[in-house]
Amino acid sequence: MKKYKLITALVLLISITFSAQNGYIYVHKKAISEVVSLDFPFSLTGPSSYSKTFTLNDKPDNLNAFDLGNSHGAGEGQLWAVINNGSAAGSTHVTNGVLYTRLVNAPQWTAKNTGVTDVRSVDGIDANTAVYCNSSGTVYTYNAVTNVATSIGKPATIIDVASGGAGGVIVAVGSNGTLYKYSGTGTSWTPYSGTNVSNVYRVDVNPTNQDIVFIRTGANQAVYRLPGGSAASAIPVTISAPAGTSSAGDSLRDVAVSNNGTIYANYNNAASSANIFEYTSSWVDNPTSRSFSGITAGAGNQSWAINKVNPDQINHSIFSSTILSTSTSPGLWLDDERVRTTFDGNTIMIPVPAGTYTLKESASSGWSNSEIKIYDPTGDSSSDVTTLTSTIKVAAGEVVNVVYSNSLLNSINTPASCGTNYLLTFGTGEDAYAPAIKGFTSYHYRGSEGVSDGYYAVVKNKNDWYTTTPALINHTPTNQALPGDPTTNPPDPNGYYAIFNASYATDDFFRQTVTGLAEGTSYQFAFWVADLSPGNPIRPNVTMGVNDASGVLINSITTGDITDTNWGQYTFNFTATTSTVEIFLKNNSIGGLGNDIAIDDVSFAPTPPALPISTGLDGVAYTLLCSDPSASYQFVNTQTDGIWSTNTLDLITISATGLVTTKTGASGVASIIYSYYNAISGCTSTTTLYITVGVCGCYNDPATGTGADSQHGITLLQRAGADNGNWPMIRKSALTVLESNTKGFVITRMTTAQVTAIVAPQEGMMVYDTTLKCLKLYDGTAWSCFNTPACP
Repeated sequence: MKKYKLITALVLLISITFSAQNGYIYVHKKAISEVVSLDFPFSLTGPSSYSKTFTLNDKPDNLNAFDLGNSHGAGEGQLWAVINNGSAAGSTHVTNGVLYTRLVNAPQWTAKNTGVTDVRSVDGIDANTAVYCNSSGTVYTYNAVTNVATSIGKPATIIDVASGGAGGVIVAVGSNGTLYKYSGTGTSWTPYSGTNVSNVYRVDVNPTNQDIVFIRTGANQAVYRLPGGSAASAIPVTISAPAGTSSAGDSLRDVAVSNNGTIYANYNNAASSANIFEYTSSWVDNPTSRSFSGITAGAGNQSWAINKVNPDQINHSIFSSTILSTSTSPGLWLDDERVRTTFDGNTIMIPVPAGTYTLKESASSGWSNSEIKIYDPTGDSSSDVTTLTSTIKVAAGEVVNVVYSNSLLNSINTPASCGTNYLLTFGTGEDAYAPAIKGFTSYHYRGSEGVSDGYYAVVKNKNDWYTTTPALINHTPTNQALPGDPTTNPPDPNGYYAIFNASYATDDFFRQTVTGLAEGTSYQFAFWVADLSPGNPIRPNVTMGVNDASGVLINSITTGDITDTNWGQYTFNFTATTSTVEIFLKNNSIGGLGNDIAIDDVSFAPTPPALPISTGLDGVAYTLLCSDPSASYQFVNTQTDGIWSTNTLDLITISATGLVTTKTGASGVASIIYSYYNAISGCTSTTTLYITVGVCGCYNDPATGTGADSQHGITLLQRAGADNGNWPMIRKSALTVLESNTKGFVITRMTTAQVTAIVAPQEGMMVYDTTLKCLKLYDGTAWSCFNTPACP
């Protein structure tokens, strides 16, 4: 027995050392559109001439999973799954299935243990080895290389199994609630008998230190931990359930522990969402894991679970977690790793020695490089979407997740005309549901009632949605060439729109390549949207953006929370810097309770750019045009080659050059319109001035009265004195009088900047502004041009 324990300890030490020396690069492929996904080629290079090539395929084919396990040691990252595509049960560990595995360092899934179809629960041991129990409760170890399953006994009717890796413990849970430990030989098992080790429901083992964690049935929602090497009578450590939570229900409840000791368990949070909570020193709710079960975990806090949201509606695919470097909050759960054997998988987990690696995707004909997302716990990896390259720095025991997204080049040429140019209206038809539309979304298609998280459908109404009120019908008008109007141009009764049940990740609702843009031209990207589930707490929130042909972001905006249950339009304007762009609508909120959205009538078109404001000659800003007598004013616009017009011909006339002439005695507000047509975009831009027309001149008789004689004057008319025109005394009440018939009076001349810089100007001070070409008067508060004649 001592010899066995020594060998076991050595194997365990070697296994742990192998795992600890490696880091892991976990590559995910997301194709838009997944229905026509192909094998996308990748290469990975690194230190010591490391080199690897592989392909990933994101086709939607998927088999239903009912339990998961992860191997450790040399097999760290090798997943095992219990598969039954004929069942839609929402629980794990209780459905008979076939054993499948996906090797570490490979993207392919394969069926194993041919002919055995009653596997219930599984966990990985080492590379190509696993332990499972079947429907009769017997426990087996399985070797995928030799395809041999070996019975190791049935201490009770076993319902769950777990392994601590190569040389580690194997434990099992009986239907009687007893926790058993395998002796390591034959079919001998030892029951645990300590306080609180009863009514056990699910179990897992930390391969690093052999700690056993388990949960129990009944009202007690705590997690319990038996330190590695504990005696059969040992009392476990109690980890109380998160405050404010309740049971997630036995169909979902599960427990797992990572190599780093993080514990994962299901609870209903305060909002009644059955989420996975994560425990290191305290519990943290992960809102992106609603109704996940069949949890397993491994290196670097990497974990996996099965999506059991609406299990009768969707494929039960595998989600993998990420660790975020920018937050202490739990990472996102990525949708999804798909079990199938007809194509390469869409993920690969690659063990590598610690170091810096270059991951590169080779360009695929007919596809564009849309986005690269890196989830690096230490935040020291980077990517360049223009070259499809990621530089990944991975430490020992660390898992860096990298998601490459590609879009199908389903290009649309934008017409050179302003107005509403629809890119996507989702069409019309007689059926209640329209077929999937190729190449516009990363969501999975479901063409029947019920659309679960991460899925979309093309519908005519909300009749099969979870809440049918308020009603919502297609937005597209019957005559798409004209603006929609409820009376004259109502929505097409046979029209479709898309409904999305948002994913837990920030995936694309819509992505489209548009060609034929004119550089320097302004374009408008618009869509109509409605909130489908106003009674749930999470609101839709969308990023509208545009990338250049290389995938580099040109600009983007966010809608903020969308609260309207009726159709509302959001628009986004940008100036083209290239002839080909990729426009997108991206989910900003998490899935779960809400964030359900309807989208229709995505449009894209040139838009008229704003024109400069028209002014008078030399920049004069007129506020009054004189009409008694008639007067003329020259208007200009810095955008040349436009057309001048007015719709107030009763007040003014305007020439082709912008010369405005008032009509004698006219009074009112005149419009001075300047329009410019851009032949490249097909858009006409317009700017309009509104200026008062009225009487300006002063024809009142001069004020009369005696007044004091002016005693000082300067005249060029060679007259002065009482006997010579009584000048300047005839000009009453003046300090001085100036008189000439050949000379003008020139006051101080200054630029606008110089006028503004005068220190402490006095009320009534006057200067001539040489910049604005006007006489300026200081009124005690501000300088103003004196260009509107009026009676005093």
